[in-house]
Amino acid sequence: MYCHVCGTKNSSGQAQCQKCGTVLKQVSSTEDQIWNEQEGLSPRNAAAGEVSKRKNSPFLWIIPLLLAAFMGALLTYYYNQESAVNAQVKTLHHEAEQAALNGKYTEAIKLLDKALGYRPNVEALVQDRQITAKAYNLLNQMDEAADLLKTGKLSEADKIIQAAAKTLNERQEPVFAKARAALNNRKVTLAVLKVKKEIDQLTTVEALAGKLKSISGLSGKEAEAVRKQIVDKLAGISYKQAEQQVKKRDFTAALQTVDNGLSYAPDDQKLTKYRDEVLREKKAFEQAEEERIRLAEQQAAEEELRNRTGAVYVTDLSAELDEYGDLYISGSIVNQGTRPISSVALIVNINASNGDYIGETDAYVYPTILDVGEEGYFETYYYGVYEATNVTVTNASWYVE
Repeated sequence: MYCHVCGTKNSSGQAQCQKCGTVLKQVSSTEDQIWNEQEGLSPRNAAAGEVSKRKNSPFLWIIPLLLAAFMGALLTYYYNQESAVNAQVKTLHHEAEQAALNGKYTEAIKLLDKALGYRPNVEALVQDRQITAKAYNLLNQMDEAADLLKTGKLSEADKIIQAAAKTLNERQEPVFAKARAALNNRKVTLAVLKVKKEIDQLTTVEALAGKLKSISGLSGKEAEAVRKQIVDKLAGISYKQAEQQVKKRDFTAALQTVDNGLSYAPDDQKLTKYRDEVLREKKAFEQAEEERIRLAEQQAAEEELRNRTGAVYVTDLSAELDEYGDLYISGSIVNQGTRPISSVALIVNINASNGDYIGETDAYVYPTILDVGEEGYFETYYYGVYEATNVTVTNASWYVE
């Protein structure tokens, strides 16, 4: 037996090395060693075979690959799903923006709510939803103001309009465009109704001209309607004043009055025609004055004829009450004299249906000169009647040519 430390050969059966003193291992017989070795090798060889088999087995690398593929597919599906949701939310957001910009606030809110159902924590969606809702509420307030204006509750409508205007002054987003347009329309309507309420109380050209100037910056159908109403009334007052001045033979003043009225109502045909009438009246009057100076006797005769009504015969007389409560009077006459007459002036008496006296107005016949048997026409207005009336011609005057 050899010492496993120093290699010295020792006698069999010794328990300790004679040279170094190392405790020797007990060794069995050779046969036992062989059997033991074989027994020991068998398991090791078997284990090595199993390891070799496992290393060579395809399942050792297929399973991880399958697991990796499954996880990859799962992640890909999740990514695609999330990408699809993001795309849908983006589309809904874009459609909502377009709807809001077009003033379709209800549709925009529905689209934003749908988008928020997918992505409730997206700040842009939350903010756009709040802004659109505010624009929608403002538009509803403008509808409420419109209803109040229709029923004549101007003060209540004014409060709503002022509050909405204050809110919109602090908002610059394009989404408020429709609400802002509605606000501007309500402002115009309110201003128009205020002016319309005051028109009936105005009886002078100057006062009406002031109101006309106050709405010069307004636009829209309501503003145009009130503007026309003011212009028509202004032209009517100018016409009536000019008639009074012509009656007094103050033709210069009458022309100034007509021209002033035409400066505000240049398209008024009645004033335009009456200006020509005034010029003819003026010319006729001047010629008559010259003639009266030159021929005193004829002047006396013409004066006598003017006090007579035999040459003028009223063949038609009517009166119509217009939508503003003003009385439109028209009619016709025939020259029953033996000579041409000119500058025929009529006095028309107005009485209520119960006979109460309301007033009178002058009417001038055109054409200015009527030949024997020729028919002439007249028309005039009497303002602020507001009820059915009876009209009669109580007096007539004219010049004999």
